[in-house]
Amino acid sequence: MVGWEIREEGANWRVRTVESYRKQQPTLLTTRLIQKNQFNFLATLPIQVAHLTAGTRGMVDTELHRLEGTDSLAALVARFQLIFLETSTSRLPDVMKAFFVEARKVLPASELLVVDVTPELSARYTLARLLLTAELAPGQLPLDELLAGRALATSAIFGAQLFTAPALLALAPYIVGVPSTRAHAAAVWLFGQPVAGLAFPTNQLVDMVRPTTDRFSGPGQRGGKNPPVVSAEQSTAFFFWWTTQVNKVLAAATDPVNFADRNTNVYSPIWHWQYLASIERLFRDVTETLADTEYHETSQLRSAYDALDTLEGMRMGTFDTLATPARAVRALEGLRQDLPPDIAAVALPVCQRAVDALGQVKDGFAKNSTYYTPTGLAGLPGKKGPMNKTWDEATSLYLRRDRNSAHSFLNLDEWEKTLLFAHEGRLPRGIAGLAFLYLLDLVAHPERITAKLP
Repeated sequence: MVGWEIREEGANWRVRTVESYRKQQPTLLTTRLIQKNQFNFLATLPIQVAHLTAGTRGMVDTELHRLEGTDSLAALVARFQLIFLETSTSRLPDVMKAFFVEARKVLPASELLVVDVTPELSARYTLARLLLTAELAPGQLPLDELLAGRALATSAIFGAQLFTAPALLALAPYIVGVPSTRAHAAAVWLFGQPVAGLAFPTNQLVDMVRPTTDRFSGPGQRGGKNPPVVSAEQSTAFFFWWTTQVNKVLAAATDPVNFADRNTNVYSPIWHWQYLASIERLFRDVTETLADTEYHETSQLRSAYDALDTLEGMRMGTFDTLATPARAVRALEGLRQDLPPDIAAVALPVCQRAVDALGQVKDGFAKNSTYYTPTGLAGLPGKKGPMNKTWDEATSLYLRRDRNSAHSFLNLDEWEKTLLFAHEGRLPRGIAGLAFLYLLDLVAHPERITAKLP
């Protein structure tokens, strides 16, 4: 069920994924473009498990009827998500075909993709959690549900939507498509062009109460100004590339041989679940960072900091290193060399803005400060005497202290106070894109997962 293979090696069992043993490309996620004459393929999707009661199905039908009378792209998107989720598999081809006739009247280059989530992927998560439960909470095993750690890693079970979301948000605050999920499958409506994901003012009154003293400086893209120039072919190619690479990430993260204790060579379900939860946390942090672009900047910055912390815990680089301008430049140049042009056209603009913004953090330090010099900060008060910091070092150290302010601005060493308050406190818009830069770097080079495991 999980696609693991057991082989005897002397007195021991060696357990690995089938694709790992056979050196095959994993097929945990498979993306298919549904052409205008291929909607019948939808009838081959797994049978949708009936989660809706008669009462809730009536509520869904009522909501669909309401949405049909609402003339907006947002209403059309909500209809797409509901009908893919709710429609029986036998009726799905006709219903979705009719929907896309309507959708192409609004966005002519619209395309439907189906992301097949193989049952082996969710089964691998379930088995890892079963073994985790057996070790930590064996009393739960007679129950119908495995509760140990359940909510920390669920995306591979529910359509893998979290793992594909960053690809749709890579041009935020513009989006190139929207997802919907059902049993072991997800659908993606690609718009064929970047569409503004934010409208101002919004109709959410809570937004009128949000603090307006956000952290970023510089021009923004609110209200659909300055749309990125990306073709339908490029956004489609990027999504296919992304799911292919995430497929490899998940293959490495679900291979039990990667989570054997280095001393005993015994599989550790606790360690394995730690890593699966960490991968999910990373994708969630980056998704939230992108979704908050020019919307809630304080939250965006916090989620970006969280992503860098998660990468540090996964041994993908320390926070201080990842927040160093020279390190970010190297990552961007490496991606520019490794990515095909169509992929780079979608993926790299946010990365370029992040690298530019990181290099401009130094401009926030007061030039008439006692410590400011053309090459960095000099004479910071240290416990062992004055300290000098290059701009690379000062930038990284400042962002670390800004991140640490989640614990308040109190209890700082003298040099930390001086560093923190010699800066105006506003950061260049785009800096939160560092989170996407380093996730993209990991997705582009999934072999680093096994290389960085302890």
